[in-house]
Amino acid sequence: MGLKQIRWVGRCEADKIVQGTYDVPPNEGGNYALVFDNTFSKQISKTVTLVLLTYPTALPPQSVPTTHAASQPGGDTESSSSRRRGNSIMAKMPPQIQVQEGDGTTIHTGLLLKRRRKRHQGWARRFFSLDFSTSTLSYFHDANSATLRGSIPLSLAAVACNETSREISIDSGTEVWHLRARNESEFTSWKRVLEKASSSKGAGDEGHSPRHLHPSTALQFPPQRHVTNEAEEREWARVAELVGRVSGSRDAVRRLAKDTDPKYMTSGPSRGRPGRSPSPHPGETNGDERRPFWKRKASNAAPNKLSAPSDTSLDRKPAVLASSEQTNGVHDSLMALLRDLDYVVSEFSTLISESQQRRQPPQLTAQSRMSVESDRSEEFFDAVDATDSQLLTIKGDSDEDTVADAQADVVADDAPSDSDDDSTEAGGTGAAHDQHSPLFPARPKTLTPLPLDTVPRRNNIPAPTVMPPSLIGFLRKNVGKDLSQISMPVSSNEPLSLLQRAAEIMEYSALLDKAAQISDANERHLYVTAFALSSLSSSRVRERAIRKPFNPMLGETFELVREDMGFRFVAEKVSHRPVQLAYQADSKDWSLAQCPRPSQKFWGKSAEIVTEGKLRITLHSTGEHFSLTPATSFLRNIIAGEKYVEPVGEMTVLNETTGSRSISTFKAGGMFSGRSEEVTTKLLDSTGREMPVSLSGTWTSSLSLSGGSSGTSTIWTAGALVPNAPKHYGLPAFAAALNEITPIEKGKIPATDSRLRPDQRALEDGDVDRAEEVKVQLEEAQRARRRDMEAAGESWKPRWFTKVDETADGEIVWRLKGGKDGYWEERINNCKSRETLRQHAPE
Repeated sequence: MGLKQIRWVGRCEADKIVQGTYDVPPNEGGNYALVFDNTFSKQISKTVTLVLLTYPTALPPQSVPTTHAASQPGGDTESSSSRRRGNSIMAKMPPQIQVQEGDGTTIHTGLLLKRRRKRHQGWARRFFSLDFSTSTLSYFHDANSATLRGSIPLSLAAVACNETSREISIDSGTEVWHLRARNESEFTSWKRVLEKASSSKGAGDEGHSPRHLHPSTALQFPPQRHVTNEAEEREWARVAELVGRVSGSRDAVRRLAKDTDPKYMTSGPSRGRPGRSPSPHPGETNGDERRPFWKRKASNAAPNKLSAPSDTSLDRKPAVLASSEQTNGVHDSLMALLRDLDYVVSEFSTLISESQQRRQPPQLTAQSRMSVESDRSEEFFDAVDATDSQLLTIKGDSDEDTVADAQADVVADDAPSDSDDDSTEAGGTGAAHDQHSPLFPARPKTLTPLPLDTVPRRNNIPAPTVMPPSLIGFLRKNVGKDLSQISMPVSSNEPLSLLQRAAEIMEYSALLDKAAQISDANERHLYVTAFALSSLSSSRVRERAIRKPFNPMLGETFELVREDMGFRFVAEKVSHRPVQLAYQADSKDWSLAQCPRPSQKFWGKSAEIVTEGKLRITLHSTGEHFSLTPATSFLRNIIAGEKYVEPVGEMTVLNETTGSRSISTFKAGGMFSGRSEEVTTKLLDSTGREMPVSLSGTWTSSLSLSGGSSGTSTIWTAGALVPNAPKHYGLPAFAAALNEITPIEKGKIPATDSRLRPDQRALEDGDVDRAEEVKVQLEEAQRARRRDMEAAGESWKPRWFTKVDETADGEIVWRLKGGKDGYWEERINNCKSRETLRQHAPE
């Protein structure tokens, strides 16, 4: 990645403050880098404290985000904490700006509880500073800390409040902060100042494009009621989708332009990630920029003199590729095209944003198309009340923890930094090798109905006949709620159930086959990890993010027998509130089981997708037990822009037999960088020592194993998609066959199987009205059965799974029944399920 030098600062003396400003020229906004060159003294580390403030030229700053210590007594003196950290430069900083009370306040500071990034690790007290002049919320470890832990510009974020739990959620689109006030007065104070900062135009919004406004503004209803309809909403959603595609084409042109630019052709391994080069600026193609400092040879000058790079390097030409008029012509044409695309995307984005401000979300009624998820379906379609508030309102608790639990889980102020909240997940050791073995699936006596003759399977399904509805109108009212409990139109579904979606984990079962055959324990562990990561690839096509699977009915089942891959799989929905599935798969060398409790919560711009319930794998060849909790994912750009799913944080795969564990880290993307796909995995033994083998690659395409017996090799590659995938729900070819009834299933599956659900079949066939009509019937029948059971004091008992005692962490585990009551045993006799879902059977 090449950088264009705009200012040379020179040597930075120790303990000396260097100050300066830079006015960004018109039409040259973008990403700027501040480069520190330490190559003249590589053996001595340096500590640099940087205070950076961006503001409109017409609105000079009145404060800086790091002046948080001003509100504390003695804020203008150096703290002992700063001395310990070695930040001697802080002692020479000018006196802090004092916070004023009243309308003239420029900074609001105080303590809040911040939820740690990893689940079930409680809350930590952190010091927060809100700068009204830039509408930026920042946080620090404590009031005396000079290290900025993170910041979010509220102009780019959606803020939601829950008055019951005193919780505040801030969704920037790339990360979500969950905060809690310690008492009612602090909550009221923070809510007021966040409202003020979110609605403030102090950041230079006046006269600027509406796309710079706070996202919640786009969700407000203006005083005048414009008449809109669903058709118009779909048209604008289509426009937004097309603009997103044009933006993707623009990124492709940018990469191509970079590849044809002579000044980049010698970058080699130093090149940045594809697709990250900035938009071109006028004069950027003349090839006279300085070379980046990491591409220059280290200076031989004395350490006390760091000079600017020599001008002799300005006109160097590539040594491998000779320049040609043809190459230059292609590059110039691409740059011209790229500038045009930048202009088109910018103008269309402005148009969409302005239209979004004018339009009122459609007011749906209780008679609108509904889904099966909740008895409270009607509230979903209530009109959203007009409000002047910039903050969204969380209707339900955003987490299972109560306020009292939050207070009990608070970490002391002097606790180790969360960084962000870097507590290590308990990996355990081999000391308790098989204490959890009853939770792991046992080796079955037979693999009935395997083996079977190979049968042909389809590799595509019909394209959808309607576009999914706009989510703006109903999501705004359901911030913080579990989306699986909210009714949505049938057109928002794909023709697969949640049970079938769970079965997609089996697409790459060959990785488990390979793991069972490998003699090296480290490589075996990484093959199991690769299997866990491979399941994420089913969401790699962005079009799949705009629809959701059908929520199964209580007692609904799904079986999958793949004679060509040598496994059998059966799943059942065992609980409706909360939604919980149970499934088990068996092969001759391994078995796996999971009781997932999926949930999705909307935070203003993103939806957090969490799956509770460990996946447990038994390798019969070695007797090893592996367990893992699926990675948390986020559905980005729910309100506007191109939607996509992105895993975040870490995922740990634990070998409960030996105590070793692998930690897979998903690289975090930037605020404007789009989806991040890179993942790296390290392997630790039972003592925490890192092993020489590792995994690297992307969860969307391939993974490579390094340090193994055969060197570096690719062990997983994503499978085929359906032809023209974006037009066919974005499905993998494996998923397209899940709803097909082959000779293996015909006459063998119970009436509760998802393949026999008529509304789902009607949607696949393109008959949306029929699908809606049948779904309403099934919903009402299920509600009636539940009311009857509640009146009789009865509770639902799953047919094929039996409940196991809860684990120490509260997980509810279900085990597949065996013997005469087992699914596969009854299947031999053409089993017929109990009367629960006989409505599923075709007429």
